[in-house]
Amino acid sequence: MRTLSQKLANRLHAIEDHLTVRTQIAAAAATMCVLLVGTLAAGAAFISYRDTAALVNRSVAGIAATTSGRLDRFMAVRQQELNLFSQLQPLQRLWQQDPVELRRALERLQQTFSEFAWIGFADVDGKVVASTGGLLQGASIAERPWFKEGLQRMAIGDVHEAVLLASLLTQRSSGEPYRFVDIAVPVRDSAGKLLGVLGGHLNWDWASNLIRESEETDGGTETTLSIIGKNGVVLVGPQKDSIKYSGEQLADILKTRDGTFAEMSGDQRMLTAFHVGTGHREYQGLNWIVTASQPTSVALAAAISSAQIILAVGAVVALIGVSLALLVSKRIARPILTITQEADRIGRASGPTMLARQTGSAEVVQLTRTLRSLLRRIGLAEERTREAELRATENALQLQEDLTRLRQLADTDFLTGLMNRRAFLSAADDALKFCRRYKRSMAALMIDIDHFKKINDTHGHAAGDDAIKAIAAIIGGSIRTTDKAARFGGEEFVVLLREIDQETALLLAERMRRAIEVSTITNEHKVIPATVSIGVALFEESDRDVQDMIERADQGLYVAKKNGRNCTVLMPVAQACAIRAA
Repeated sequence: MRTLSQKLANRLHAIEDHLTVRTQIAAAAATMCVLLVGTLAAGAAFISYRDTAALVNRSVAGIAATTSGRLDRFMAVRQQELNLFSQLQPLQRLWQQDPVELRRALERLQQTFSEFAWIGFADVDGKVVASTGGLLQGASIAERPWFKEGLQRMAIGDVHEAVLLASLLTQRSSGEPYRFVDIAVPVRDSAGKLLGVLGGHLNWDWASNLIRESEETDGGTETTLSIIGKNGVVLVGPQKDSIKYSGEQLADILKTRDGTFAEMSGDQRMLTAFHVGTGHREYQGLNWIVTASQPTSVALAAAISSAQIILAVGAVVALIGVSLALLVSKRIARPILTITQEADRIGRASGPTMLARQTGSAEVVQLTRTLRSLLRRIGLAEERTREAELRATENALQLQEDLTRLRQLADTDFLTGLMNRRAFLSAADDALKFCRRYKRSMAALMIDIDHFKKINDTHGHAAGDDAIKAIAAIIGGSIRTTDKAARFGGEEFVVLLREIDQETALLLAERMRRAIEVSTITNEHKVIPATVSIGVALFEESDRDVQDMIERADQGLYVAKKNGRNCTVLMPVAQACAIRAA
């Protein structure tokens, strides 16, 4: 083995001895160029393929999610329509007293929402009192699952065939059976007594139409959409009524809710995205699985094409690089190689710190001088850079501290430590936008010290300042970290309460008022009695901005002052409008 290694080494040395430095450098440069460009091209092609494929995955997943959302919104709207219809006040008389007129009302509802194949009302015993077209009228549906569940709550049943109802409807020319989705809502009178169940059978054809519309608008991507029940059976789409997924695969789909995977459909490989419906508003969803499938040859065509183009460009660049390496190598001579070797040793362990002088040509001498001068300047620049970085770090830290102090001073009332008007209004505007977007509750308190002028006149302005600070401390200590409190000026304060209902807001305001009333405020060993009046207002969707809510709270404060002070008054929107009108 050693003899063979020695022979190979000797052979390589013999070859190197017959090659010039220029040739060796040219070969090395060409090899490096090919490897570098090839690696970059392959990496870029891989990244392009990956990113394009990910974009396609997101696109297909978006189609599935959009279609699933349309299904959920459709079901939610139909459920809401029946629920609202059951609560209409003019129908209260019809549920028990006038089945003929009730049938007319149900048929008008069916004409408005043609997706309902049948709508009927059954009393608590399960007897159909009135229905569209008179279908099943007088029959008993007491044992139907949708009726039993509808007696308790709003209910939606999964897709099924209703044999009895289907036999009463016009038969399809295709001979395909009718499929329905049941919606049931309990009907109660004005006193809350259960009168019966309002049920509707949605014709499942609407889902097939929705899928067909989505496939026709897929932009020529050959997307195939399917709706699959939570039991894995295809409800709409290819292989209808067959079990598409089962076992662990079905459990994983229902657990992850959305995603993409590759599967085989016949002899064709497909990219499939799925989305499990999560419901919409009051509609809880039936775990329908919407799948969107595209042939991988179509879905990934752009990704494959972009990767091929990048590889082709990389090959051309590599050829150009090899040609340039051959041209450049002609201008390289041994002194340059020597300089390179010496420069490579600089900065390494036990290596020199300065480049040795080289001779051979004017260019080589000048290059050596330039490199030596450059190394000296680099050393000096590095030292100056380290000093500048140290000074910059110290200045940045000091500037950060100064900015923090200035920001705190700009946002804080100097006397109480609470927020000032500007900072409070900025925070309140952000809170209002959050509440409006996410449908959250919010309240505002306007607080004013009673007879504050009397405190100043009797005990002096220093005592008035002590009273303001003491009351501000009680206000600040009474609210949560998510709430905001500010001094609006003089003896007036405002508090913003987030995520709070009317009862809690009034309770907190009254507790705050009581705490101030029983507190002991002293100035120069003198006890200063103090009370406050509080106006309370809740955020309403009609509020244009936070000023509307604060204005109502201020009107409540005015009423509290007018009612004798030291009390809390809630100002509803209607009363505030009446006050403004007066």
